[in-house]
Amino acid sequence: MTKTKKSLVKFLIRQLRVWHRKLGILTAIFLIFLAATGMMINHANFLSLDSTPVTNNGLLNFYGIKTPTDMRFYDNGQIAVTDNFVWLNDKLLLESSEPIIGAAKFQSMWLVVTSERLYLYTTAGELIDQLGTASGVPEHISAISINNQEITVKSENKLLKTDGDFLTWQSIKPSQAIVWLSPYKFTDININKKQQVLLQFKSQFLNWEQVLLDVHSGRIFGDIGVLVSDVIAILLILLSLSGLYIWIRYTKNKR
Repeated sequence: MTKTKKSLVKFLIRQLRVWHRKLGILTAIFLIFLAATGMMINHANFLSLDSTPVTNNGLLNFYGIKTPTDMRFYDNGQIAVTDNFVWLNDKLLLESSEPIIGAAKFQSMWLVVTSERLYLYTTAGELIDQLGTASGVPEHISAISINNQEITVKSENKLLKTDGDFLTWQSIKPSQAIVWLSPYKFTDININKKQQVLLQFKSQFLNWEQVLLDVHSGRIFGDIGVLVSDVIAILLILLSLSGLYIWIRYTKNKR
């Protein structure tokens, strides 16, 4: 090899070492972050990340998770309805595929009524029974009234009444106006309670495992995040290739 070529090779190796160090510094933080998030994702079940909802309102808004279009409160705010979800304080009682008509305390139980079913829960929110049309419950319920030990429902222009056993339903013609169950007005509900219920509703659509997956892949920042991850991946490839080249030249020079 001529002297000029040797000088050129030495210059190239010096430049590669400089850029190798710069790439190493640039990618070191990313590699540490990638390794840390990867380990957390691998142990998401152990860390309960897959079952821990995100309760940061800013992050929920960043993901575009919207507030419910239907929000109602019953029994002094203990029962909340958000779209097709029913909550007892901070516990999710029911996710219904049918319109939710209302909920109230009945005897020593919680009663949740949809257009086709009745759900009975303990005071702690444990499901006792679910009654549908096979159990004689009327179809297309649109309103409910609770009076002592009796329940009256409106079903397709008919009024039907049952007792606490829910075994028989009788058509009735009341002699006076029926007071139908209605939700509490928002003005009667503490603002903190409303915010808590809104956060409960939104947080069920996002857990920390999903956030970590999006951060790990860069998708949390959309197409730009993916592009940045791709650029870092290319830099890592260049870092590896330059390191291999420097090592090969070094071993050759030692011989």
